[in-house]
Amino acid sequence: MQPVKNNFIYSLTISLIILFAFIDSKAQVSFYLSTEQEYNDNPFRSALPTKSLISSFEGGLEFDLGGIELGYYGNYINFDVIPERNYYWHQAAIWKSFENSTLGFFAEQRINKTDYNYFDYTNFTAYYQTQFETAGFYFSLTPNLSLTKYNNISILDNYKATLNYSINHGFESGTTLIFGGGLNFKKYLDPVQTGTFSYYDENNLLIEGTYTDKNVSSLTQIVTYGRIAQSLTTTTGLAAQFTNRSIVNGFANQIKDLNMVYGDESEIFDDPVNYEGNGLAFELTQVLGESAALKAGYYFNKKSYPSQGTYDELSNYDTGIMRTDTQNLFNLSIKKNFTLGESEDSVISVGLNYQYIKNKSNSYWFNYTGNAINLSFGLQL
Repeated sequence: MQPVKNNFIYSLTISLIILFAFIDSKAQVSFYLSTEQEYNDNPFRSALPTKSLISSFEGGLEFDLGGIELGYYGNYINFDVIPERNYYWHQAAIWKSFENSTLGFFAEQRINKTDYNYFDYTNFTAYYQTQFETAGFYFSLTPNLSLTKYNNISILDNYKATLNYSINHGFESGTTLIFGGGLNFKKYLDPVQTGTFSYYDENNLLIEGTYTDKNVSSLTQIVTYGRIAQSLTTTTGLAAQFTNRSIVNGFANQIKDLNMVYGDESEIFDDPVNYEGNGLAFELTQVLGESAALKAGYYFNKKSYPSQGTYDELSNYDTGIMRTDTQNLFNLSIKKNFTLGESEDSVISVGLNYQYIKNKSNSYWFNYTGNAINLSFGLQL
């Protein structure tokens, strides 16, 4: 683990200990613990799947100091057959709520083992959220600014400015219309990097050279969506949504020459800011009693990755063709809450979730299917 990473963790831990030690004893404290046990036959969404049992252990602690709230959250993910891919994610947050708005800041970090430390990142985000109502229309506006740094892939370091919005209006018929979207601007901090390499050729002669990696300097993406939700009965609801993503500037053909190992976050994290396309979503929700709900969803997405070329079965890379994907996803879940005592804030939750995903791509390594079944337990006090 790198010194910078250690320093960040130690500083955060010490700060939290000092902070919690001096918190007013009258402060309201809440916490939650949860665990999920999942079987997934393709957890890494690969053309060459590896089956795994996945266990996650998550916890969170929040303090309400009478105007300012603090929180710390952590989650450890364990893969039983691929332990070298285990990782820990954590986040510290501070926010203040006003009558119709919230102002906040959070820092988060993902920490992986050595073999997969190219997934490591640290993010800092400041955000503001405001909501208001006029003439039966409900408006939401959320600007935020973030900085993301990758410990081992500095060419991907970036800051991002985002402005999200939504407009919500309900009718007596039980119909709700929602229109929304966002404007995303992403700026890479060091998009052009050079270095040296060396190797021995077939005559055992040492060959030395230089290389240049180029990333896009910045990109702007516009997201819009429309959603309609309809109450079929007092306990049944149906919703449909159309979403469109468009990149209006930023990518050039030479970006496709980036190494697949780190070339674009979308190859690793599938960052939604780095692709364009559209999607349809259909969701059916059935309330079961006072504290249980059954939800089924179908999602269809068309995605284009302007910065990526395509791979064939022999891993030959073609920069002349843009990668395009068609994704089908089905999800079915049921969740029930059990109240502890008379307090509605003390809850045990149990959930069962099944997901099927099929991704068809013109790039060989992104053709995959996957099934996952997940059982979760949570405690909130």
